[in-house]
Amino acid sequence: MDAADGIHEGNERFKQAVRNADSATLPSLYTRDGQVLPPNVEAVSGNEAIAEFWQGVFDNGITEARPVTHEVIPMGEYALEVGEFSVLSHDEMVDRGKIMVLWKQEDGVWKMHRDTWNSSVPLPET
Repeated sequence: MDAADGIHEGNERFKQAVRNADSATLPSLYTRDGQVLPPNVEAVSGNEAIAEFWQGVFDNGITEARPVTHEVIPMGEYALEVGEFSVLSHDEMVDRGKIMVLWKQEDGVWKMHRDTWNSSVPLPET
């Protein structure tokens, strides 16, 4: 399977897991040594920590994530995805921004290897 198709399938599995608040499944969408690199906190590594991170996201009311791929740059067993995202809580958008995900083909499946994003929502004025 080529990188673009594999990333599309991976994103569909990701969106379904988020809709189901399925923190137990989410680590399987990352490589064995995958990392989540969220803004404003330390990197998250390992299946247990990744599951805990996503459970925290769900506990904060997130019910849907919508990644949109703009570009896939294939690099052998790796591929870089560049795009945008929106995050919803009960049909209300709570954040939107940019994503950059390094995917890696592991055991014939494209999985997230390094997953990072940042918001496009301006900070409140002080």
